[in-house]
Amino acid sequence: MDYKDIVGHDIVVQSLKRAVKNENINHFYLFEGEEGLGKRTLGRTFAKTLLCEEKNEEPCNQCSSCRKFDHENHPDYLEVDPEKGIIRKGQVEEIIRRMSMSPFQGDRKVFLIDQAHLMNKEAQNAMLKTLEEPPSYIHMILVTSSSKNLLPTIISRGQKIRFHQIPLHFVIEYLVQREGIDQEEAKFLGEFSKGSLGRAVELCHSEDFFELRDWLLELVDSIIRGESWKIFSAVERFTQEKDRVQELLEVMMLWFRDLLVYKATEEMELVINRDKEKLLSEQSFLDFDRINDIIKKIQDTSINIQMNVNYQLSIETMLFNIQEEF
Repeated sequence: MDYKDIVGHDIVVQSLKRAVKNENINHFYLFEGEEGLGKRTLGRTFAKTLLCEEKNEEPCNQCSSCRKFDHENHPDYLEVDPEKGIIRKGQVEEIIRRMSMSPFQGDRKVFLIDQAHLMNKEAQNAMLKTLEEPPSYIHMILVTSSSKNLLPTIISRGQKIRFHQIPLHFVIEYLVQREGIDQEEAKFLGEFSKGSLGRAVELCHSEDFFELRDWLLELVDSIIRGESWKIFSAVERFTQEKDRVQELLEVMMLWFRDLLVYKATEEMELVINRDKEKLLSEQSFLDFDRINDIIKKIQDTSINIQMNVNYQLSIETMLFNIQEEF
């Protein structure tokens, strides 16, 4: 693990390196930004740098501390993750207990809490107490994609490091060079993931993402042709894929977005589903109002599901409403 593994966050990396060089290291950092941007990876790299025996701007990757960090057995580093979607008070109390002990190997201890916004109220109150007067050797890194769910008093005590979307060309380059996929597939995944490298890599390794995408586009085509009987079996498939429903709805929304773009410009360069030009052309007879109405129906379905409206009914209604547009 090294800074060379960080993609698209040069400004943040240089800021953290400068803090180490100038010995102006904060005791508490808040890494915030959307999911999949590499916040935790950079947090780990920064933690490794702080613990490195060489005390340089980057980890040396050779000393005993760096080797232990890479083998995930460093005595002065603790990483806390949610358990069943929650970070509880007991997990924070373990941090407090470990804080009370002096460093075992060097002169620092580093704690990283991933998805810190999932701390419950009791855990956040306990965390707040640890931030009031931390020992001089303590450094805390909170990683979050939803800082609004953290207590304002916690946010105000930390140095905020804001992560922005990674430029598309960085994501594409990474997927081609590191993951070995072809340029067109990398472009699709980069655009579909909206600059989230973590999400793009996850989809790259998914065994069935592209199969599900093909199934969805075939389903849309069937609905357009009036084959309404396929909706019932489609609802069953949606039920099987309930944990991924937002991903499926996103595929559908982007498809109809591509239809709008293609219909308006006939330029495939502006389309995300570039490998489906023939199908886009066949469906471009739809008028703009109908396509916009369908996108709105899919968006409404996404919101309804997030609000725990009856799942099967929401999907069934959406599919039949789409059919009615034709």
